[in-house]
Amino acid sequence: MSRMTATLLVCCWAALTLALGANQGCPAGKQGSGLRRRLEQSQGQGKTPFIFESGHHAEYPCPGGAAKCTNPLPYYWRAFCSFQTGWEKTWTDFMICPKEQQASVADYYTNKDVAGFKELVNFSPCQLWPLIRGRTLWIVGDSHSYDFFHAATCFLLDLWDYKFKGDFPMAKEAEAFAAMEKHVQHSKPPECIPLLEGTMVCHFRVNHGEVFLGHALPLLERMAKPSDIAIVNFAHWHGTGDGAEYKKLLEEFADAVEERAEQLPHMVWKEMVPTHYDQQHGLYPGGEPPFTCAPLHATDDWSQIVVEGGHHNKAAREAFAGSDIVMTGYWNATVELSDHHRDVSDGRGHECGHYCFPGAPQVWLYHAFLAILKAPWSPLPAP
Repeated sequence: MSRMTATLLVCCWAALTLALGANQGCPAGKQGSGLRRRLEQSQGQGKTPFIFESGHHAEYPCPGGAAKCTNPLPYYWRAFCSFQTGWEKTWTDFMICPKEQQASVADYYTNKDVAGFKELVNFSPCQLWPLIRGRTLWIVGDSHSYDFFHAATCFLLDLWDYKFKGDFPMAKEAEAFAAMEKHVQHSKPPECIPLLEGTMVCHFRVNHGEVFLGHALPLLERMAKPSDIAIVNFAHWHGTGDGAEYKKLLEEFADAVEERAEQLPHMVWKEMVPTHYDQQHGLYPGGEPPFTCAPLHATDDWSQIVVEGGHHNKAAREAFAGSDIVMTGYWNATVELSDHHRDVSDGRGHECGHYCFPGAPQVWLYHAFLAILKAPWSPLPAP
């Protein structure tokens, strides 16, 4: 098949999938039917879009009733994904937007006349489901990837597999994870959620490109199936992103993925998301919170690089050009959300790097869906 023919097939597949509507790809069965009903209830004038909807998991039922459910929805996810505070005075409370911010972010994407926003607010799990059904969606990267994992879990929570009793892919790699975590600041244990039809979403943390190449990529090669999809990133811990060292790491990553293409999952590069610290480029300036957040400054020296998505993303686009590694489009979709960051969990005050929920992390999920949909390796054969 020629590259042009393959490109046409991808375009047709993407257009068809987008045209099918928000509710068409729901799985069969009781949980799929319940999800369709909830989607219908969230549609219409004046309704909060499903992707930003809050509260619907607060009293989440267990199929068949709690007395009959041997594996109920974990309390953590039921609490966090309600997007309500006060369940427990833990660090997760700091991740949730105040009610007025939840309303304002939904209003921003619903009413701002920007190409793609209408499709974003109508995005549903039933559109994503056909792309990941029967696969593991791997999310590997720094704390922003951890936020992305939370967004994905909440978005897909209706499709939780209550009957799952098997092992997650990380079960046999405890020693390798222990070795890697020695090199990962703020490390967290690897984590998976089980979804219907053998589908999973899994996350583990990596901050630096050197650790990704030396540890994470071999782990993915052993744990993942070639039919899986991995959304990966290393960026925020690499300074301003305009140095030769970072570009070299990106090139080494691209080469490694190409060399092991038959063994690795399909790769999606998670764009570095904009941060809004009050300095010229918005990047973390060092120091301790509280910080003042501000819109990105498009000065004469920086206007072009802001338009191009910052140095990190520009370097990634150049390194991955012509490869099968596809990039998401997070930057432009969230660059104006300087007022939607959160406080740090230890009470020291506001920061300008991480976003509160629901908000930017949900938007990233839609753009990951678009990247998978339009990838040169899409549509994927059934796993």
